[in-house]
Amino acid sequence: MAREIRHLLDDMRAAIEGIENATAGKSLQDYQNDWLLRPLQRAIEIISEASRALPDEIKALRPEIPWPQVKAIGNVLRHEYHGLSDNIL
Repeated sequence: MAREIRHLLDDMRAAIEGIENATAGKSLQDYQNDWLLRPLQRAIEIISEASRALPDEIKALRPEIPWPQVKAIGNVLRHEYHGLSDNIL
């Protein structure tokens, strides 16, 4: 079980680092105007999906993270992407 949790956390960390690297020095307008930045939504989906599998005791170690919203954003990206604001992302 511990190895699986580590794998989830590694996936989340890699996705976060990828987002940070791709968006460093970029503005919201840059994001809106650069189609190549749009696939970053997939990284957010990975974070969301991995968060669903984390045990509650692991999530409890970081209570400042809004876990329900992290979980929910994946569904929004998969099923309601047309109504998603760039400001939210």
